[in-house]
Amino acid sequence: MFRVLLADDEPIITKGLAAILDWEDYGFEIVYTAESGEEALAYIKQHPIDILITDILMGEMSGLDLIQEVKSIRPEIKSIVLTGYQEFDFIKKGLLLGIENYLAKPVDEEELLTTLQTVGRKIKTEAAGGKSQETSILLDNTLWRFLMGEMDRRDFLERLAFYKIEVNQPVYNVSILSIENYQNAEIVKALRSFIEEQFSALCLYSPNQELVIVFGGGSKEELVKKNKRLVENLRDERQGTGLFYLAMGKPVCVIDEWENSFTQAREHSSLQLYLEPDVLILDKQPIDRQEEVKRQQEFKDIIVKRIMNADEESLELIDLYFKELTQKAKIISPQVAKKYTFDLISYIHYSLQPEDLSLYTAAVERIVYSSDIGQMKNILTEYCYELILTIHNHAYLRSPIVQNVLQYIHTHYHEGLSLKTLGQQFHVNAIYLGQLFQKEAGVVFSEYLNRYRLEKAKELLKTTHYKAGEIGKKVGYSDTTYFYKQFKKIVGTTPSEWRKI
Repeated sequence: MFRVLLADDEPIITKGLAAILDWEDYGFEIVYTAESGEEALAYIKQHPIDILITDILMGEMSGLDLIQEVKSIRPEIKSIVLTGYQEFDFIKKGLLLGIENYLAKPVDEEELLTTLQTVGRKIKTEAAGGKSQETSILLDNTLWRFLMGEMDRRDFLERLAFYKIEVNQPVYNVSILSIENYQNAEIVKALRSFIEEQFSALCLYSPNQELVIVFGGGSKEELVKKNKRLVENLRDERQGTGLFYLAMGKPVCVIDEWENSFTQAREHSSLQLYLEPDVLILDKQPIDRQEEVKRQQEFKDIIVKRIMNADEESLELIDLYFKELTQKAKIISPQVAKKYTFDLISYIHYSLQPEDLSLYTAAVERIVYSSDIGQMKNILTEYCYELILTIHNHAYLRSPIVQNVLQYIHTHYHEGLSLKTLGQQFHVNAIYLGQLFQKEAGVVFSEYLNRYRLEKAKELLKTTHYKAGEIGKKVGYSDTTYFYKQFKKIVGTTPSEWRKI
């Protein structure tokens, strides 16, 4: 367990940091919270810690003064600073002190976690006598968040300056490289180094197991030439990639449009099914997809009809769907396979519109974290099988009492509900209601309510801009910390991570 000290002269900040993560679940423990640099330093002199997280501006002793003092007595301690945009000049001083990263307020949950995990790995490596090579992870996180539209331009440029990277080319484009040997970490690492050195490009290995490349150049024609040259290099030298596809997003003249170029590259990447590998996929690709789209639509309609008729042959159609998917392309990247899997499961869900959303959201979560097509096929098959059982074997067996209770929960889930209040509402003994509910719903009342609230929280995370803590209260959790813990426990991700899925 890594020991963490939080220092900020605003208690609301440290309380928020403490609540934003299930720290112990990730191997971290907040051992002390200080409201001044002097208080933090006094604790560190008497107690061992591994990580210091401090506000950059605090009273008489600033966060940088604190870090400098700590370095002189405990040089092994890793430091992270909290800052506002207007304080970037202070960050440059922090670089000289060896800070691990700076986090802009309000702190992004995912970036905090990524930073902590990176620092944790660094501490372990150094403890084992090795030299850390984690420098690219924080840069990857910065670039990925910007391309996903989760970081504004000013913050992004400030962070690039943190890594001494300048964005001064007239034109840029974002490309996505999918390779057959994407699971070989050494090949991916070597390929990334090759691209960065030979093309002076920004490069990251995305959560979708693809290399995302930002090319810069003097003109649109030059960018096309660079993308073509990379394809030629990979064809001739291979770099251990195996078969590959390079999907090129449109050239753009301003940094704010990188996200659009990336979005188009993702769309082009999905054309892998229609093209031979080892090619550059451009916006003018001569592909007629109308007949294929029509055929897939007919296929999906057949699956839906068979599920509605409780026909287990629909499960065989899932096998056929994935068999054709893999036969069409000699290789298919995990991200492209996920796209087609999401397309099918979403069509099934919205065509049938089952009352219980939990089957669908659970399947979606599993697909997000699956790493190969076989896993995705199994998840979709299990979903369809459970859907058949739910639609045809369970719903009509429920008693009027339980049906009324379920309907009431679905309307009043954000209120303080209990078996006692529901028993009073429907004039039923609470103990009997609990037993009947568990028998017919297949789960105890408290768990059903908890899961339903979390389903509603997921919807709000996707459709609104409310903060996670506010959403917790809107769906019935008076304690924000408890909401975070339940969400992580049941869903398997934090609210912020789910919002980005």
